[in-house]
Amino acid sequence: MSRVIEVRDLWKIYPGGTRALRGVNLTVERGEFIGVMGPSGSGKSTLLHILGGLDKPTKGRVMVFKNDIGSMSEDELALFRRSRIAYIFQFYYLLEDFTVIENLTIIGRLLGMNDPEKKATRLLEFLRLSHRLNHRPGQLSGGEQQRVAIGRALMGEPALILADEPTGNVDHEEGERIFELFKKLNEEQGITFLVATHNPDLKKFFTRIINLRDGELVE
Repeated sequence: MSRVIEVRDLWKIYPGGTRALRGVNLTVERGEFIGVMGPSGSGKSTLLHILGGLDKPTKGRVMVFKNDIGSMSEDELALFRRSRIAYIFQFYYLLEDFTVIENLTIIGRLLGMNDPEKKATRLLEFLRLSHRLNHRPGQLSGGEQQRVAIGRALMGEPALILADEPTGNVDHEEGERIFELFKKLNEEQGITFLVATHNPDLKKFFTRIINLRDGELVE
């Protein structure tokens, strides 16, 4: 297995002195399906934001695909994320004035794809959304909107997906289906997953669980 993430002595201290992360050390190998668990305020989201280059560490080293992302410029980070990493949020952040397929194809165009409509259509079929191509987000259920967000994340063929409470706004049954989809992508395509959740019912899906409490990794 090749190493995807290596974090050493990671600290994040916000203005005012709040210590969101305290000396975190973490290694992630390619193909792992990792749960990041802990109570609200434990540092889960902050950790994922830093791993995805959405936030900067206060101290420590963060290597993702052998790149020191803490030393990258904003332009370098944007290019790096676009080519290797996808982020799935609890809130869907879909473009409300665009249809389902347009929400995906716009990403394909930004990535310079020759035929983004073809890829978007194939992904939406995989996500059980073929009947929703021309609907707008406001016409979809929460689970359907989250699947559109997953499809959008998959447009760039990421090697690493960071998901922050991705089932927080869907019911239990839909949450299980979303995790079954994640597991399928992990096993069949080798995508590495780090998923932050506080839902203990989802533990069964993970190959490994890391626990955070007050910004520290705990056993």
